Amino acid sequence: MIQITHIRPASGRVAATFSAVVGDLALSGCALIRRDNGYVVSVPRVGSPSRSVLLNAAELAALETAAVEALRTH
Repeated sequence: MIQITHIRPASGRVAATFSAVVGDLALSGCALIRRDNGYVVSVPRVGSPSRSVLLNAAELAALETAAVEALRTH
């Protein structure tokens, strides 16, 4: 289950910042970044600067889709 909360649209390269819940993991400080061919999601680092959040490819894709939809309906 993915839930997008506290979405804040932005201008420029960053389309929006938001918080999300992916399964049991709460993520604050996420960003939806515009690319030439669409969007990409940036997720916060947890614990140490060298360790990113452990999401698999399917979860990242679903998070990106949910964030784009939330931005469009915001």
